[in-house]
Amino acid sequence: MRKIFILSAIFVLSACGGSNGDGSSKSTYSSCKITSSQAIFTADRDNDLKQCWNAGGNGYESQGDAMQWCEKQVNAYIANQYLIGHTVNYAVESTNCK
Repeated sequence: MRKIFILSAIFVLSACGGSNGDGSSKSTYSSCKITSSQAIFTADRDNDLKQCWNAGGNGYESQGDAMQWCEKQVNAYIANQYLIGHTVNYAVESTNCK
């Protein structure tokens, strides 16, 4: 009985880690993307929603660290792309950008 429990535990725990189909780790935050935009012009909104950045290395283990990095990427993009900024929402994900 004990052997079955140990094998079951190993199987369950091994399912938690690993990698995604794109090679990124399931246990880290690997990318940042803009999920919504309140830009005035449709073309600007469409362009915003195409933005995605991959984290360097293996990504971030901490969601807080990943969100800080993501915020910097988004702020730099908005500052470089627009004279007058607008509101965007963004998120971090465990997969790489597509």
